Amino acid sequence: MKLEIIAELAQGFEGRYEQARLLLKAAASAGADAGKFQLVYADELATPDYKYYDLFTSLEMNDDEWQGLAEYAKELDIKLYVDIFGKRSLALSEQIGLSVVKLHGTDISNVGLLEQVATSSVPKIMLGAGGAFASELERALEMLASKEVIVLLGFQGYPTPNASNQIARVRLLVDKYNKSRANVTIGFADHAPPDRPVRYALAATSIGAGATVIEKHLTLGQVMKLEDYESALNPDEFSEFCEVMNECVDAFGVTGDSESFGMDESELGYRKMIRRHVIASRDLSIGTCLSSEDLILKRCSSEQVITDLELTYGKTLKHAVNANSPLSPSDID
Repeated sequence: MKLEIIAELAQGFEGRYEQARLLLKAAASAGADAGKFQLVYADELATPDYKYYDLFTSLEMNDDEWQGLAEYAKELDIKLYVDIFGKRSLALSEQIGLSVVKLHGTDISNVGLLEQVATSSVPKIMLGAGGAFASELERALEMLASKEVIVLLGFQGYPTPNASNQIARVRLLVDKYNKSRANVTIGFADHAPPDRPVRYALAATSIGAGATVIEKHLTLGQVMKLEDYESALNPDEFSEFCEVMNECVDAFGVTGDSESFGMDESELGYRKMIRRHVIASRDLSIGTCLSSEDLILKRCSSEQVITDLELTYGKTLKHAVNANSPLSPSDID
């Protein structure tokens, strides 16, 4: 299982190019695979009379700054993703060569934008599905059938009630789309309160349910109260988060429907160590046809021993064996 951890930087750059660079550097240093910003143009989000229109305007950066951010991401060896909200932000994403864009949950039924994304040069789409109904999700996936799609569950609730995460939906969609849509994977956007132990547990739970992409908010410092800080981790906490999530993936491992389940050498060694030895439960004479009443399992000092009772049942003794003595392979026919 390969996990991708996305540092959700959202609006935390506050329209400042240098602040955006700092956030991207923090994400890379903490071990994130990608950093994602909202590529905001106010006119794609609202009309001028909307109460947050001025805020959206303050988040705008010019094309050269976004290009510079894409180049800086390459220097840092981290992928740059962005949320897009319209034709202009999609076009800029193509222009600066981004491989992934995200559609916010508010656009899952935005047919016009979905059509534009479907015909764009961007190969992979993150599809925000927080609050989406099944029919809306299905239609969006049909429209994006030519793309790789990450369906990203989870939503920001300021705070998000714990039970509302419904991580069982991750497993439901993993099982569904593994069979019907080879281009679809499932991810989880974690908005756990940063001051609660569950800040790590939610994402780990989603990994167990089958999520292969985790999105988690990162801020330069909670105390600074930058935009989108409410569920964000500080850089040192995000570093620990990445370490814990990758260890969870290691523990999840790979198994197989075989006799040994594909267990690794360490567990096979454990199996060998814990196996007790086949011991005669009473004096057994030559020619005895061995049954469960004749044998027990105990540890002994002998090295020539049998550890599997099934190998002895129904076999005939070639030699007499005293009670509480081990059976060796040479004792049975």
